[in-house]
Order: sequence, then structure tokens, then C-alpha cells
Amino acid sequence: MSEAERDAVGVRRRLPLTWEEARGALERDEAMKGLFGGVVEGFLAAGGILDQLMSIPTSEVGKVQMLVENY
Repeated sequence: MSEAERDAVGVRRRLPLTWEEARGALERDEAMKGLFGGVVEGFLAAGGILDQLMSIPTSEVGKVQMLVENY
């Protein structure tokens, strides 16, 4: 969408483009924390663990295999 199209429908900010941006936005979103409470904290904690696991040096095939085996 162009900037004019976004303005016309009331879109003021874009969605995060990366997992890191999305996690940061959720961490800062007090409204979401208020609505979902501990669910947000648990989700962020689980995502942090997954991020750590995915950063362990391994091949791309190994990362895909880990995801398939665990999810």
C-alpha cells in the first residue's frame, strides 16, 4: 500500500518485519500485556529459547530438522 492508501484506511504504523522487531514491539506493548497477562510473558520466554536454539551453530538442514522434530 502507498502512504496515501494507508492514511485513507487509518494505518499509522507498519507491522514488524523481523522476529526481533516483533518481539520488541510485544515487550513494549502494555495494552497487550494487560489483556493477556502471563501469556505474553510465556510466549516471549518460549520465543527467546527458540531463538537461542536456532542460533546454535549448525547447518541449515540441521535447523530445519530440529524444527520438524519439535514442532
